[in-house]
Amino acid sequence: MNRFFLIFFVLIFFLISCQKEEPKEVIEIDPFHYKRGELEKGETLANALMDEEIDNATVYMLVNKLNAIYDLRYSHPADSFLVVLDSSDVVNQLHFMPDQIYTYSVMMDTFNPEKDSVYNYYTKIDTLPTYKVTKVIEGQIDTSLWQGVLDANGNPNLAMTFTQIFQWDIDFFIDPQKGDKFKMVYEEYITKDSIYVKTGNILAAQYNTKGYDKIAYRYKNKKGIAKYYDETGKSFQKAFLKSPLNYSRITSYFGKRVHPVTKKVSFHSGVDYGAARGTPVEATADGTVIYAAWHPNHTGNTVKIRHANGYVTLYGHLSKYGKYKVGMRVQQHDIIGYVGSTGRSTGPHLHYTIYHRGKPINPLRLKNVAGPPVPQKEMEDFQKTVDALNSYFISDQE
Repeated sequence: MNRFFLIFFVLIFFLISCQKEEPKEVIEIDPFHYKRGELEKGETLANALMDEEIDNATVYMLVNKLNAIYDLRYSHPADSFLVVLDSSDVVNQLHFMPDQIYTYSVMMDTFNPEKDSVYNYYTKIDTLPTYKVTKVIEGQIDTSLWQGVLDANGNPNLAMTFTQIFQWDIDFFIDPQKGDKFKMVYEEYITKDSIYVKTGNILAAQYNTKGYDKIAYRYKNKKGIAKYYDETGKSFQKAFLKSPLNYSRITSYFGKRVHPVTKKVSFHSGVDYGAARGTPVEATADGTVIYAAWHPNHTGNTVKIRHANGYVTLYGHLSKYGKYKVGMRVQQHDIIGYVGSTGRSTGPHLHYTIYHRGKPINPLRLKNVAGPPVPQKEMEDFQKTVDALNSYFISDQE
């Protein structure tokens, strides 16, 4: 019996000794720590990094390196950044993300303390693969086009681009009526997981209101210039913008009125647009600045621009001028000044007049001239574009 128990215990000991020891879980310690943030309004990346307690010399080096691959003057609030530091608080990496597609990085190169006396850094750009899809939204105006687009699951960029397409025909701060309808076919960029990245071009846009129902088609010509045209190839762009302001309301119309200061009936030679002080004022057409000074009558700081075919535009009561001086050429949409209340004025507004051969005319009744049409030799290609895009509007036209 004793011999049996001896053999049994020897056998058990042998089996236990032959079992492999269970591997212990190894916990990897991250040698780095991270600082994340977003730019606030009016904040630069340099200031944001200093707020993260990164020393001035390092910040200066990082920002200069980064600026070589991305112009930081174009950074905006909510642009994000990530700083990777080692255990000694030395910056190993800086990543700057102005959008969801591009990441601009400053990376530490291999460092050998026995050979290198300073840290060396290099830059790189990473691009997120995206896919372009075509989407459609439509809706109607209840309070404003802006809100209508948002209600249709669009975004502010779409609303802004839409107004720019039709701006020569429609003043979206004055003309829209409740019940007006809109539709747009546009590009959207997504990731492979169908996550939205950004909105692309509007390929076609339709606006329907009383007495107006048009579709604008985006077409890129052989020179690579993209513009919007109607189905016949006629350009939507006109010689003059409908309004010199993007955000405004009409406070006084062209014609006889009781002057708000003198209280006397007089002829008002233009249209007054009420807007906040400092609102940018755009040149309504290409031309040459012929006057930029205090006006001796009542419009205070005033700019005049001479255009083709005998037209002159006047912009009055400005708080300050743009960068354009007398004799300089301006393009449509260039900012020539800012809304103010200089001269004979009761509050911030823009006085806008159009003269034709020296005679003031009503800007709201101007017979606008369209820009160049699609070249005749490109009409076949243009028609293919129209036919393809019309498939999105067929149900509306039947």
